[in-house]
Amino acid sequence: MPSAIELILQPYTEGKSCVIVQGRSLYDLELNDKGQIQPLIELLRNQALIKHHLVLVQYSRSTGVVCDITDLNHQERSIVNKALSDFGIQNNNRQRAIGDDSEFITILRALLRLGQQSSPLMLGENIPLRFLILIEFPEHLLPHLNNGTHTPEQIIAIELAMRLSNSLAFRKSQNYTVLAEVRSGLMESLIYQNIDSVSIPQPNVAAKVIFIESLKNRYPQAKEEQALNTVSIANLSSGTPNRSLESIYLSSEKTGHAINAHDVFSRKQSDIVSLSEGTLELIDHNRVKNTKVVGRTIQKPLQLLTGIANRLKRNDPNTPRNILLCGSPSGGKTILTLIAAAQASVPTFSIVNPKSQWVGESERKAKLMLSLLRELGGIGLIDELEMQLPMNRNQSTYDSGVTQNLIGQLQSFLADTSTAGKVCLIGTSNKPEAISEAMRQRWIVVPVLMPLQQDFPEIVLSIASELNPQLDVKKDSSSLNSASERFYRAGAAPREIREALIAAQAVIAGDLCEKQIEFASHDIIPNSDQTASHYADYVALSYCRNNSFLPWWDEKENHPDPLFPFPDYIKEVLRDDFLLDPLKLRKRISELGPYANV
Repeated sequence: MPSAIELILQPYTEGKSCVIVQGRSLYDLELNDKGQIQPLIELLRNQALIKHHLVLVQYSRSTGVVCDITDLNHQERSIVNKALSDFGIQNNNRQRAIGDDSEFITILRALLRLGQQSSPLMLGENIPLRFLILIEFPEHLLPHLNNGTHTPEQIIAIELAMRLSNSLAFRKSQNYTVLAEVRSGLMESLIYQNIDSVSIPQPNVAAKVIFIESLKNRYPQAKEEQALNTVSIANLSSGTPNRSLESIYLSSEKTGHAINAHDVFSRKQSDIVSLSEGTLELIDHNRVKNTKVVGRTIQKPLQLLTGIANRLKRNDPNTPRNILLCGSPSGGKTILTLIAAAQASVPTFSIVNPKSQWVGESERKAKLMLSLLRELGGIGLIDELEMQLPMNRNQSTYDSGVTQNLIGQLQSFLADTSTAGKVCLIGTSNKPEAISEAMRQRWIVVPVLMPLQQDFPEIVLSIASELNPQLDVKKDSSSLNSASERFYRAGAAPREIREALIAAQAVIAGDLCEKQIEFASHDIIPNSDQTASHYADYVALSYCRNNSFLPWWDEKENHPDPLFPFPDYIKEVLRDDFLLDPLKLRKRISELGPYANV
């Protein structure tokens, strides 16, 4: 994989004179050829000069023009300073007043003159003098604004940037201009249409391993908890800036506190939120560390998701890419995803609606979110899919096409086969009927049905054991079975059982025990209306296109298992051979639809 500096300089070797750099910050840390830690900007300065005779000149409104020529001899410095002065570029290495738009215009005009010189500049005998002009924060200098809202200076700057990018003379001069964005997508659209972009990815696991070894040499007093090693820390911190990891090791050396997994993970969480501008959140697998899901209706989905997570871990290109878990509320759809991801140690990200009140921001943030997810890899979890993201082009939104754009971006991402084995989107939905057919066909629908009555004792015991790992209750306990039957008759979903057990501990003092389980089963108020749950399960079954995803399907025999304990509401939509009857299913959905508050 090319280094960050190689990616920046590659367009120059291909003859390009202007490029936009996005992604990784040039002030992140990296190792030089000697294994020493340096900012990327310093590595760029060094390699540009050595390999291409390019002298780095930086410009931003806050610093003005800065040209660090300390690596040159006295004569070479004089030549560089004179060349810059002749073209109207003043080297401001010392403190200066805050710049304005006209200053940037002066820089751009100077660059155009630089390309129109009659004779080549020379740094020494047979050594040409060329410049790498690094424009920092160009989104502040060439902003994307509504027509008619640009200032005259901004219009002039955009026009000059366009002239520079299209100038054959500047290209022939072999100088190089780099626009280094901090927040991508905020420049004038004409700039993106005419200048190529280069995306610099964050360090992966292999790069992190090398960087961590260097950190250990730099901070010998830094300590790691016994459970951690170089590889585990590299996995925990992959896909985020090296500067964050360096600060953790520096803090450990200064304070004497050992580095732990929580520190590394928490820093990565904040980095992901920052890099994605709040559209992605890293999920901590520890939240499901002691969670166990049981029951026959949930085993097929768990088996499928675990297989997908394991395939992602080994980058299997045949991994399913888009899974939609459908079924009744509180059926365990979200927790299934987290458990499967935790078992395979695959990074999992919660996707947050990128919609913004500002014009153009929703589309830009959606593009950023999907691009970063593609780079990071792993599982993207979209809870309550139809609520988080727009899923139906036919619905009027009155938002000037923002929703249409988001749907288009998402559909393109779902159809992108290059993400196979790298990224899997998993959505959950209680109302897949709210999703348009064009969008729904891009997902593999997996039903997660209500638990069976026969499985309630094991479900109750599993939840109780999670709340109290020291609980001593046998599966065949008559008290447990009686309580489980009451929970089932009350129409309690697993989430409601959990809350009832927690409430029981607030009433009866002490650790959760058999007495509190029994109390909770009497205490919970029955819900006699199961319309919403039955309706959600029916809809999930109606969109499922794989018999093997049905809990009563026997894969070995490739037909339904007649001994499966079908609940009555499922029997109503089956044929005599235990296959789903589409006519009966549609009829029940139509009957329950007006009354189901899913």
